[in-house]
Amino acid sequence: MTDIGQKIKEAAGAVDNLTKFKKRSKLQASYIEYDKFSDSNLHEGYFCYNCIYWMNQGGGKCMLVENEGQDVMGKASEVIAPHGCCGAYEANYDKLHDTRTPSEGLAVDAEKNKERITTADVV
Repeated sequence: MTDIGQKIKEAAGAVDNLTKFKKRSKLQASYIEYDKFSDSNLHEGYFCYNCIYWMNQGGGKCMLVENEGQDVMGKASEVIAPHGCCGAYEANYDKLHDTRTPSEGLAVDAEKNKERITTADVV
């Protein structure tokens, strides 16, 4: 097979794999939502608000986890809360308050995201 033919086949396979992707349920993702964290500063914790997969759309959605269903504590809701968290968490450092020491992150703007943001500010 020619190189271009192989590349087309690989690209078609990648598109096919993407269309087969299915979101995980809240239980499969180990999603948990504690109401006592709804008043927390969302810039300073492992919250969905700081995750690269979270979107503030329609109350809160995730690219990897279904919006509907029960979390691991049995609480049911129709959104992914900004103060929730799951096993697929990946930090979005554009939102997260950087807690590294200056020697660990030399190019880090330490003043970025100092403003306190809570769930009330997002929803």
